[in-house]
Order: sequence, then structure tokens, then C-alpha cells
Amino acid sequence: MKKNYFIISILALMFLALPLSLYAMEYQHKLEVKNMEFSWTIENDQIHVMLKAKTSGWVSIGFDPEKAMLGANIIIGMVKDGKFTIEDHYGVRKRGHKSDKDLDGNNDVLNPSGFEENGVTTISFTFPLNTDDKYDKPINPEGTSLVMLAYGAGKDSFKTRHPYRTIYEINYSTGEYKKIK
Repeated sequence: MKKNYFIISILALMFLALPLSLYAMEYQHKLEVKNMEFSWTIENDQIHVMLKAKTSGWVSIGFDPEKAMLGANIIIGMVKDGKFTIEDHYGVRKRGHKSDKDLDGNNDVLNPSGFEENGVTTISFTFPLNTDDKYDKPINPEGTSLVMLAYGAGKDSFKTRHPYRTIYEINYSTGEYKKIK
């Protein structure tokens, strides 16, 4: 009997030691644009997101921007020295954003993870559709909404500019999209 517990314990440890990427979520929808990928699934009152870009810098998504970055709920992440950082930001100007925490809001990112491999940075996270944080607009899972995608150029700093940025109108529930800018 002790032998069975030992085997089960070893198997459990092996299971936990495997990279999280082996358990990657199967996303319902995917948008692929110039060296970048945005995948998502709406589940109950949350959105599960995976962002991937051919960069060793940061990757980001801005939900519902008003004018450039202004008013967007921006989630930005990077991997430096094997450790990931993912933050919840708000577009305070057309060309600027600040951390929700710096604005006396909350970092509402759930289940963050990230890794960098072969010059590609990948982050994933879960985000509530409605956080009740004044710096996060509710995400409407029905109908269409604007999404801004961007990535930074090879430097692990949220202050570096982006070599690529685009805006798409997407339907979170059907996965349909069209390029706006």
C-alpha cells in the first residue's frame, strides 16, 4: 500500500513540474496580425487572453480605446531574465498610459503567466468583464468593440515605444474582426 502512495506522489510531483505551456488553454478565437497574435475565450464573467509577439520586449492589448491610447484599459506584459511582469494600465493621454495602481486603482489581472522563447514573448491572463475599477471599462461580450494591439522593440521596459500598433473592431462572441487602423 505504501508503494502505491509513493508512486502516486511521484506522479503528482511530475505533473506539477511540467511547464505550464503544456496545459495551455484552448482559446475559442484568434486574431493574427504582423508578427503578433491575440487569442481569447469568454467564459462566464471573464475573458481569458493570450498575447504573443515576435519581440523580446513587451506585448500589450488595449480594450476600448477612445482616441489612440486615451481611455483604453491596457494590459501590458514582458519577460525579463525568465520572470514575467503583467500590469493593468489606463490610457491617460493619446500617447501615454499609467498603471492603474499609480492612479489609485487596482491591478485586476488574474492568473498571469508569461515566457519568452526564440525571440517571441508570450503572456496570458484572465480579466473580469466588469471590475468596477474606474480605470477599467466593462468589456461587452456581445456586439463589437475596439481592441488595440502593440508590442515593444526588444527592450524589457514598459517605457520603450512600440514599433507596431494596430486597432481592430472585434466581436468577442463570434470572433469576427476588421481592421480599423
